[in-house]
Amino acid sequence: MASPFKAINWKIMIPVMLFAVFNSAFNSFSSVLADISARFPEAPATTIQMIITFPSVMGIPVSLLAGILASYITKKRLVIFALCSQFIGGMLPFFSHDSIYTLFISCGFIGIGQGFLISCSSAILAENFEGTTRGTAMGLQQVAGSLGIMGLTIITGRLSTIAWYKAYYVYLLTLLIITLTLVFLPRGKTDDKLIGKGVGASGFKAIFNPNSVYFFILFFFLAACQFAFYTNIGMSVTTKGLGNASAIGVATAWNPLATVTIGFLYGFILRIFKKYTLMTAMIAMSIAFIILTVAPSLSIIAFGGIIFGVGSGLQQATSLYYVTEAAPATASALTISIALMMISLGVTLSPVVINGITRIAGREVNGTSGLAVAAAGYGIFFLIELVRERFFNRDSRIGVEN
Repeated sequence: MASPFKAINWKIMIPVMLFAVFNSAFNSFSSVLADISARFPEAPATTIQMIITFPSVMGIPVSLLAGILASYITKKRLVIFALCSQFIGGMLPFFSHDSIYTLFISCGFIGIGQGFLISCSSAILAENFEGTTRGTAMGLQQVAGSLGIMGLTIITGRLSTIAWYKAYYVYLLTLLIITLTLVFLPRGKTDDKLIGKGVGASGFKAIFNPNSVYFFILFFFLAACQFAFYTNIGMSVTTKGLGNASAIGVATAWNPLATVTIGFLYGFILRIFKKYTLMTAMIAMSIAFIILTVAPSLSIIAFGGIIFGVGSGLQQATSLYYVTEAAPATASALTISIALMMISLGVTLSPVVINGITRIAGREVNGTSGLAVAAAGYGIFFLIELVRERFFNRDSRIGVEN
């Protein structure tokens, strides 16, 4: 079996991996929030916390806009615009760091950049790679994003010890990425027009085909079940009397390592499991949640956390890969944007969905019950996906050599 890395065009891959780092680079600023709070003691705690969430919230509608604009503007130009927006946002606190409103304006520019990057980076991979090579490229993109956030968290923390606003120095790196993008990334093509003279509504039909719609709905519920880990594990551990905050960290500490490992090996995994790769992620997640639900000790909690990290990393890589296979590459930007929006909504509404089902089942909302609901949810979606792949998707080319 030939290595899936051999078919990778690194002139394209390296810029895209750097995009992945800045897709959510502002999350690394969580370590700076305490210093910002100290600088603006009159600001409510919620306002300070919103500084870190504002770019992500703003990125949801912007990513949809990016998907629409990809029909009229090349992804390379959209990426350049995104990086310039992030650079402007990152530099604003240097010129004015005495007003919290300036920070929100800065976050606005950063959020615009994030929204464009998160949509366009995966669409560029869909445009330039096919089959298992595309899966390998998306796995590497996941690796770059995970390692990038880990590295940026350390860098921003160190810079903030000089002065909190100097953490924004990391956005100087966008100038390097802009240069690499201009030199190496091909001009590319625009996506198909969504609607208009000569094309009718063919663009919308290409995006909202039965496979895509199925994945849009599925990814909403998978995201809701996945995020139930983060919203319920702490409550479950403390309710069972197994430990405190440091003990909870044991269950989550393995997630970044598992995500990086799965991303690096994703091309090989895809070749082995083919169209059943998403099902593999589902069964791993269901097993993880079952273990976490019944875990009688902290060591079992840690074991369940490791399996969750593997399943989560596999689900994360597979979701975007599957959706790029469900729609034509010439309509990938908006397809990916819609999928990302549904995933974001699933994460946002996870407590509502999980707790609502818990109450319908007549169970007390205590953390452990939420984990049990997530385990059952993954089991049900596994069966649905099994039926779909076995009887309605027999001609799938996912994981098949080009």
